Amino acid sequence: MLHFVHHVVTFHDFFAHFAAPAVLPYTNFLMKWGHLLIGLSLVFGFMIRVSGPFGILLMITYYFAHMDWPYIENSLNLFVDFHLVYTVVIVYLIAYHAGHVWGLDGIVERLSLVARNQVLKPLFH
Repeated sequence: MLHFVHHVVTFHDFFAHFAAPAVLPYTNFLMKWGHLLIGLSLVFGFMIRVSGPFGILLMITYYFAHMDWPYIENSLNLFVDFHLVYTVVIVYLIAYHAGHVWGLDGIVERLSLVARNQVLKPLFH
């Protein structure tokens, strides 16, 4: 996290709060586990409806942190970089219910787990 904060171009004061000594252990914990769980969820197509918005938030945060208007990270990227591309991909995965086609969400649906437990319905549909 400290490496990330040292390379922040915009909103440095905002991101510095997350690197304060009292907050840093929590930030590191959330960043490490957040990356792992969001990534596993998107790769395996499990609960994409839940993990997708967190992935979008993460990508947009990284996008704005490295913005040096109108360039992103370096002078070769004008307005668009891979963070925005990944954001669009995650939006696509959510919009077209990708987990139901190729992922574990489809298996959960076929096993009728959601039909039997209505509490799970907002997580999978």
